[in-house]
Amino acid sequence: MIEAGVGSEDDYHKLQTDKVWLSSLGLKELEGFLYPATYRFFNTKPSAQEVVERAVKEFFVRIPEDYKEQLQRHSLSLEQWVAFASLIERETPWDQERRFIAEVIWRRLKAGMTLGIDAAIIYGIKDYKGTITREHLQDRHNLYNTRIYRGLPPTPIASPSLASLTAVLNPTDEAYYYFVLVPGPARQHHFSKTMQEHNIFVKQLVKAQRLAKP
Repeated sequence: MIEAGVGSEDDYHKLQTDKVWLSSLGLKELEGFLYPATYRFFNTKPSAQEVVERAVKEFFVRIPEDYKEQLQRHSLSLEQWVAFASLIERETPWDQERRFIAEVIWRRLKAGMTLGIDAAIIYGIKDYKGTITREHLQDRHNLYNTRIYRGLPPTPIASPSLASLTAVLNPTDEAYYYFVLVPGPARQHHFSKTMQEHNIFVKQLVKAQRLAKP
């Protein structure tokens, strides 16, 4: 929105920290609740607050009317649902993969396993330079470090699409606990039921990455 000339970083920071205003929207935080869509305003240039309120309103328009009942069945709060969906959103661009990733996350949560999702780790790294280092993976100060901390991240890490939100509530049931990228630019994934199978695919990815280096 800043890129479009609407508001400044300071404007959005003030909105993100205004607890009274957030409460009036039914929220505890903004991250994750700005529905990704194209918004058109006519006649006058909108303020940052007007744009944000429009995007939040669109979020609640898009989600199922019975979302509260669905969340209760899955023992999720609204914030947990959006945080969960944001992980899916960052992990894959492919709608056909979202329910599989949802299954993996659900199974790992219920088994008490760490999620090991790098997108969350990256979100918690200040001034990320494009490479996750060993120090990053061992950083206990990063509360989004899903290699160390169990459970969902403290907040959403992105604004999830309806497809990702829906996937959380409708995961597949294939006994998958692991996934890793397929070598190549498509950003598709191998899904595995066992660590042994998963490690085979990890080795394939590492080998391909080494061969691709100049």
